[in-house]
Amino acid sequence: MINFIVACDNQDANLGIYFDDCKNQLLGVLTESNHLVNEKVCEIEGHQCNNVYIDTIIPTYNTRPFIFVAYSHGNEKALCRKNTSYVEKNVNAFHFINSLFYTTACSVGQELGSHLIEMGCLAFVGYTSEVYAYKQSEKKEISKNCDNAGIIAFLSEDISIFEASTKMKKYYTQAIDRLHNFKDMLFAGDLVEARDSLVCLGNGNLKKEDLFFTGL
Repeated sequence: MINFIVACDNQDANLGIYFDDCKNQLLGVLTESNHLVNEKVCEIEGHQCNNVYIDTIIPTYNTRPFIFVAYSHGNEKALCRKNTSYVEKNVNAFHFINSLFYTTACSVGQELGSHLIEMGCLAFVGYTSEVYAYKQSEKKEISKNCDNAGIIAFLSEDISIFEASTKMKKYYTQAIDRLHNFKDMLFAGDLVEARDSLVCLGNGNLKKEDLFFTGL
């Protein structure tokens, strides 16, 4: 069984619904794979995305391996809700020791990702640049599926996190090729930028079995 934490800024005025849709897609996969995940996924809602809550809840998990997924805004040094950081370089990143850290937030792969690894995080998957999420129905589905492709592949197949991130890039490429055929070049360009900024840091050989734990 794997301990699993999902943070989602579902109260964001612009992308809250999109972040929530991404979370719900992932939770659906976890429900189908209930043999992988501990009894209850720890969900961190938008109003809980703050330093105080993170500093309280994460230490109750980090003595064992766990997966942390975040759907929110970000910058090169932090995950953010509104103008407030809730996971930040040189502030509370050390809490994520023993974690696989996966996020769709903008730019966190620039500095926060490598800092997390230095602090004992097992592996990190995220973007090094600003990425765009579309809210129109068809484009939203494509964005959501691309954003979640890596973590879903990791959980659904017997592959390493590096292999999962490679599959995620291939998924992006397939979506980009279809958009080129439909001549939706602006959206395709945004997906190219997201794909090319995706990084996998830390232990690329990490597999989901490495995150299992038994006992109390």
